[in-house]
Amino acid sequence: MSRSRATVDLTERWFVRRGLPHLIDRYSATEDVFTRMAPFLALVVFFEFFLAFGDRWTGWWQSLAFGVCLGALVTSVATVNRIRGRRPFALPNDVGPWEIALYVLLPVVPAVIGSQGSVWDNIISIIGFNLIVLGLGYVITTWGLFPMMRWSIGQVRRQINDVATLAMKTVPTLLVFSAFIFINAEMWQVANDWTLPLFGLVLGLIVGLGAVFVYVSVRRTTVDLARFEAWSEVRPRCAGTPVAELVPPDDDPEPDAPTLSRRAEINVSLLLFVSQGIQIVLVSFVVTVFYVIFGLLTVREDTLGQWTTATELTFERDWAVDFAVFGTDVIFTRQLLLVAAFIGLMSGLNFAVQIVTDQAYRSEFAEEMTSEVRDALAVRAVYLRRLV
Repeated sequence: MSRSRATVDLTERWFVRRGLPHLIDRYSATEDVFTRMAPFLALVVFFEFFLAFGDRWTGWWQSLAFGVCLGALVTSVATVNRIRGRRPFALPNDVGPWEIALYVLLPVVPAVIGSQGSVWDNIISIIGFNLIVLGLGYVITTWGLFPMMRWSIGQVRRQINDVATLAMKTVPTLLVFSAFIFINAEMWQVANDWTLPLFGLVLGLIVGLGAVFVYVSVRRTTVDLARFEAWSEVRPRCAGTPVAELVPPDDDPEPDAPTLSRRAEINVSLLLFVSQGIQIVLVSFVVTVFYVIFGLLTVREDTLGQWTTATELTFERDWAVDFAVFGTDVIFTRQLLLVAAFIGLMSGLNFAVQIVTDQAYRSEFAEEMTSEVRDALAVRAVYLRRLV
């Protein structure tokens, strides 16, 4: 393999590890998505072949049935490879309709051989299951969701390290906004009447509204992040990457990487969305925990009964648990948790709106999280100029 081809492969894997596979030039399902899925799909087929040890055969007949299935597997793989012009047992460098058909249909053989049930039921079940796995695997792989999750976990660690700063700058304002809701008797009566399914719908409505605000914000940001005025702006962002030595000199024509494709733009926006979502979740969590503790220390059982108009607080309906703190009885209830969670959700929504509408908030809380994405787009500019 030539040095340039090796650098291209290394750079493209670098994009994938950061959850940005759509920055790869000519990113295709057959050469980039299904080939990465191939080991997983092969593992699925391997486990499905144990269906040959079903209830139709016993003893050595089961082993014979399994051997027949393995023979069918080997023969089918070799045949498809020969049809595709490869050596009989070569690993595919691209996955097309023949390989997909082999994955979907081949496990039907052990299911039919090993089970005493209806043949057509077995066929439909296996094909349906494999198509579902194929569809889910395609979505997960084409958008790099697992690498994105790993990146998000790293972001969570980083954000938790900065959560004290985040809390000091945002939570006091949010507490002033929300304190009046907490001490409002009507809010506690609403919480008392809430069932968990209804509260789940309220949660979904608030989260969905916040998601719309954040998504609008990151879509606006994505286009600007991909623009670079000079290679001197790109060079420091490529340090420590596979293209660090390939950045053109400063007097070269300015970076002219093509605009992001629709899928690449969605991919970058999704990564930014996850990052900002982490901050919003952290803010909501901090506010919720604060009000749970605050309610435990300030809201007595008699007051809770007056606010909720409940004649008696029970464990079965209200999750009521009382315990002593420094000799004083405190009580935890479902109503307290729901009120605190509702205020936490509204605080998170307020924070999301501030990030979208307030330039100072965006500079304060979104600047650092977009830096890593801009680094990836700088690598893309060099990758397209020097390698592709």
